[in-house]
Amino acid sequence: MIDKRFGETRLIVVRHGAPDEGNCLDPGDPPLSSEGRLQAQRLAQLLAAEGIDRIVSSPQRRARQTAEPLASLVGLSINILHGIAEVDLHTHRYRSPETIKRECPERWSEFLASPAAFFGKDEDQYNVSVLGAFESLMTSDACTIAVFSHGTPIKVLVQRALGLESRRKLRIGHCSVTRISGTSLGNMAVECVNNELRLDQAD
Repeated sequence: MIDKRFGETRLIVVRHGAPDEGNCLDPGDPPLSSEGRLQAQRLAQLLAAEGIDRIVSSPQRRARQTAEPLASLVGLSINILHGIAEVDLHTHRYRSPETIKRECPERWSEFLASPAAFFGKDEDQYNVSVLGAFESLMTSDACTIAVFSHGTPIKVLVQRALGLESRRKLRIGHCSVTRISGTSLGNMAVECVNNELRLDQAD
């Protein structure tokens, strides 16, 4: 386990692996695709030696399933944190941004401006909920936390950490890793953003 430097917490923030979009059994909360399962397994192997002492996941299946291989390798349970859920939580059908762009081109700019509002949620309330969840992690007793979340919550966190006026140009790939450290939202240091996983990396 890594010593907590000056009270700092390290967040290893992972966007879930590729989901099975169009899953017929549960279209609103789909599992990972076969590609996503491979991504999750490979990521677990890469992160297992990082001294992780807590694993946290969104309640959505694609995030939980991405966390499961790592939890199994390091012998930790997965804590569910609703504040880091994607904006499409409890909708009847998961749609990737690419699908939204294809199916709703007339609303694409609306989605880019505010995914939360696109799904009928209040943008400010959503951001407050996300940042409050991440604040609770940074001020916890854990030293190194693996956080399995989604594109929009991760962008909200990075926007705050970097002081960006907009997050529209941020790209967060499937199973990518973003690393943040600090003692609170007020003194976050960004170590990397969107470090994408390559399945062909040598062991």
